[in-house]
Amino acid sequence: MTSGSWKALIGLMVLTMGTSIITPLLPLYRSHFGISNATATALFVTYTVTVVPSMLIAGNLADRLGRKWMMLPAMAIMAMASLTFALAENVPLLFVGRVFQGLAIGGFLGVGAAFVVDHARGDSKALAAALAGVFFRVGFGLGPGLGGLIAQYGANPRHTPFWGHIVLMVAGILVVSTAAETLLKSNRHPGPFRIRLGVPKGQEAGFMTFVAPATFLMSFVEGTILSVVPLFMVEELHVTNLAVVGSIGFLVLSLGGLAPFIARGLDPRRSMAFGAITSASLSFLVVASSAVDTAALVVFAAGIIGLVNGFILYGGTVICGTIVPLQERGKLMSVLYMCAYAGTVPTVGLGYLSDWIGLTPTLAIFSCVALAIALFVITVGWRLFREVIPHVEEIEEPAPAPA
Repeated sequence: MTSGSWKALIGLMVLTMGTSIITPLLPLYRSHFGISNATATALFVTYTVTVVPSMLIAGNLADRLGRKWMMLPAMAIMAMASLTFALAENVPLLFVGRVFQGLAIGGFLGVGAAFVVDHARGDSKALAAALAGVFFRVGFGLGPGLGGLIAQYGANPRHTPFWGHIVLMVAGILVVSTAAETLLKSNRHPGPFRIRLGVPKGQEAGFMTFVAPATFLMSFVEGTILSVVPLFMVEELHVTNLAVVGSIGFLVLSLGGLAPFIARGLDPRRSMAFGAITSASLSFLVVASSAVDTAALVVFAAGIIGLVNGFILYGGTVICGTIVPLQERGKLMSVLYMCAYAGTVPTVGLGYLSDWIGLTPTLAIFSCVALAIALFVITVGWRLFREVIPHVEEIEEPAPAPA
């Protein structure tokens, strides 16, 4: 690992913190502004709708123009997003802030992960890809964890957490700006701009039936825990402490950072398959908490789900970091994270459903759908993605000397 990799990891962590601060604040927004469950989950999902297209475009642009050209503007946009939330006194501004967050994450996340791997030495590429997943998840976990504590015990709970994040973003921008650009002009794609996924030829079917749905499932489970479950804890389990509500976000996101250290050396395919089926199965514990009327079961489930979901992200980042060359890595990492964000989109449907049939039945339906996706991954996807084929750089033979 090099200093450039560590600088990129710091930037990755402070940037991702900003998007998840909102989790413990959703009940506050719901009570203060009088919004429905559907609107609360729509607020959570709005930035995902912005992330998916912007991440795909950013990954392709970064492979043409350079990593930092995308990363630094994205970090500035994230600082603007936190400023919007820090000043927001109406619902439309909350949605504006979420759009800014989506643009920032879309412009940075996949590109930043590629930047971490680019800076790593040849024998540390897999470790760098794994650490990118660690800092990605730790940053997301610190957002609701610290946000919930500040909201519960600090002044002005709807605004103060975001002022603190602005300070961190300024520091992160300064750190990333000192890292060297990794994609030299000689390695950038010439010619007209085209949107491409970057999946190697011959591996498309396996990627789309195994890697993509597994990461989709990861974010579907986590997105539900971050958007619907906080409302469930307040309304059904009668939890009033926002620090406790924030703790589920911290656990489900940050504990996944331990997974690379546990799964290191494990076949990335097996890591993803294990994470998918275990995560979906454990989601039923959240539903069971309603029967026993205790939030402790939700907190426990969130922690274990976060840990096993880390196995999914670990496997995905290792696969994407090794099957393509450097000049394709930005777009493929962006596709991976795009799939990991797309899973949060269905949570807005859960919000509407909960307004109709209630939160507990809605979460039961969610768990059944999650289990169905996991079964697809470990059956169909496992057969179509039989092995990880590392990319091998072609070495050109020197031209023969003239006689």
